[in-house]
Amino acid sequence: MEIDMDENRITGEIKKVAGQVEGAAGKLTGDKSTEAEGRARELEGTAENLVGQAKDAVSDVADRASSIAKDAIRAGRERLPDADEVYRRGNQAVRSPVEAMPFASLVVALGAGYLLGLLIHRRG
Repeated sequence: MEIDMDENRITGEIKKVAGQVEGAAGKLTGDKSTEAEGRARELEGTAENLVGQAKDAVSDVADRASSIAKDAIRAGRERLPDADEVYRRGNQAVRSPVEAMPFASLVVALGAGYLLGLLIHRRG
């Protein structure tokens, strides 16, 4: 089992513990300055650890999203094994007339877009 942990979590925890030790030493010796510095270092370590935890959480979400997307693509290819070929044929069927008559294709596309716009705005 591999444990993936952001570097900030480790260094943050080290600073936190070091700060706790420094703060305790200051408290034992009655040195308020050392105690305050220790507390500040402990808070800095805690904050850094939280940054590392946030990075890990974002990384986990990204990994899960990537995994879900890959699973969806694989499932789609299993269910529609010839979808790529159908897409290629359809693309070629549309490309040939558009390349042969680009101006007419543009007029048809503009007309279809205009009609679609009318339909959408009348319903709204």
